[in-house]
Amino acid sequence: MVGVLGDLDLDDEHVTIGLEDSLEEAAHRLIDVPGGVLVVLDDEAQPRGLIRPDHLLREVLRGTDLKAAVCRDVMLSDVLRVPVTTPLDEVVELIDRRQPGAVVGVAEDGAFLGWFSPADLAAARTKVKVLRSLDRARS
Repeated sequence: MVGVLGDLDLDDEHVTIGLEDSLEEAAHRLIDVPGGVLVVLDDEAQPRGLIRPDHLLREVLRGTDLKAAVCRDVMLSDVLRVPVTTPLDEVVELIDRRQPGAVVGVAEDGAFLGWFSPADLAAARTKVKVLRSLDRARS
């Protein structure tokens, strides 16, 4: 058994923000998560997008009014929502096949539970590889 998505720590490396929150608020929240991202949620806690630091920097360079612009306008919306009960080997295969901009773990009702970061993906790949090799050795 390779485990499931929910076995990983999906609670680190991110903070959440709302669709209509300003980019100024986004910048303030990102400062508290070095190397992390903002997961943009709607009013029902459904993940709708992702904002990385480079998204905000791009808007600063464009001269965007950060107090007036909202997260909905700049978020990356290619987010793959994966139930946390999904086996890790299936998650890795799905990511490799689809190549989404971001991956989040969700509850059965679609509510956001955590961000599956690039570091999480690397850890999942390693775990899947090791466990598969152990299964082959036992056979």
